[in-house]
Amino acid sequence: MAKFNPKQAQIYIQTLQNVLSNTEETAERVTPFFTKLDDAKQAGKVSEIPTAELAEIKAEFEDTVENYKNNAQQLKDASAPIRMLGMHKSLSSAYSQYADATELMANAVIVENQSIDEASYEKSESDQAIYLEKIQIAVSKIMNSSM
Repeated sequence: MAKFNPKQAQIYIQTLQNVLSNTEETAERVTPFFTKLDDAKQAGKVSEIPTAELAEIKAEFEDTVENYKNNAQQLKDASAPIRMLGMHKSLSSAYSQYADATELMANAVIVENQSIDEASYEKSESDQAIYLEKIQIAVSKIMNSSM
């Protein structure tokens, strides 16, 4: 049986913390853009958002997707200790799916028509909530097992 390697665990936890910090910073950066779009969507006024502003929202969403996909790749490439391998695989999978769900929202913003694809937008919101919960559960398990 493979021995527990504390150095490997330390490197893994540091990678995980970096990914989580980057995720939090990215979410904080995109939140005002999401809020503006979501408020307009709820009020039925997406078409009233100026084209340049909607393009900026879409660009922010695309930047967010890029960050999340980079984070997903970091998780995929991370070398988890043996005892955390199952939890790591669950985390990596959920994070990758979270990034894909975020991409669905970015793609739902249609600048040319000053509109959003409602079905894709709603599916993205729902999927993001599901995968975010899975990420939180996996991170909690990993952190508890590393103590």
